[in-house]
Amino acid sequence: MPDGSHPVAADVVPSQTFLDRLPPDILGSLSVEQRAAIAVASGDWKSGFHRVNIRLTLPLLPKCWYITVLGGPEKRTAARRKVERARNPVRTAGNMAFIFVTALTFYGVGAAALLFSSSVLSY
Repeated sequence: MPDGSHPVAADVVPSQTFLDRLPPDILGSLSVEQRAAIAVASGDWKSGFHRVNIRLTLPLLPKCWYITVLGGPEKRTAARRKVERARNPVRTAGNMAFIFVTALTFYGVGAAALLFSSSVLSY
């Protein structure tokens, strides 16, 4: 939309965009074209929905952690993917720890289910 606004379903609360965070006197001085250009440049142009959109919050002491899984058709250019891969590498200590703990939990639950169902352990 030219004014930078996005169509949103009735039951979805829109997040605050970059333009919404500007002081009212500055926002009032911008033309519709300027607002649209700022919205595109700041990334507010993302108006589509992802086909897979899973967002979880895990209350772990002493902080809450969030997990977000998004998926859908790839629309980024090869150049943009390259820049984002350099900025957000997959092989980091945090990512490897998350993958290890997730795999350990998954296989642990599977092994426990197998042991209980095969009568090795009686419950």
